[in-house]
Amino acid sequence: MYKHYDCDDEHISLHDCHATKVMYDNGILTFVFSDGIWVAPSHPSNKTDKMLRTDVAEVKFQLEFGDEDDIALYVFEENRKKTYREKWELTKLIEYINSEKYNLEFLYQYKGYNSMIIECWLWSDKKPYHRECELKLSIEGVKYCWNDLRENRE
Repeated sequence: MYKHYDCDDEHISLHDCHATKVMYDNGILTFVFSDGIWVAPSHPSNKTDKMLRTDVAEVKFQLEFGDEDDIALYVFEENRKKTYREKWELTKLIEYINSEKYNLEFLYQYKGYNSMIIECWLWSDKKPYHRECELKLSIEGVKYCWNDLRENRE
């Protein structure tokens, strides 16, 4: 289905990439990036000296134990005096993203042994326009899938 499958992020970045669809099936959490992901000039398929976006891409997280207990999603709500952390179920995130009420911008990733923490923003056309969130995953592996680089997208 895809031309390129990378199993590490040595040459890949999700920074400022927006997931526009989310799927969960058989212990794999998949994010679809309709505007692509970043591929570094050090990647063997990147023949330029520039960081380039791909076409539509998917990132597949193979969950460590293959169930939703491997996923924790926290969304931060602010009022005038305090910030509250609300735990969201995966089904809520999937519904909000797939219905196009929100898209999920990936910012920073922190990796540990079989774990990853991703700092994100949930963006919407309605108030609140954005919410900070944190995605914690217990993972066995990650697969970055894409077809072509877009040389006009540096």
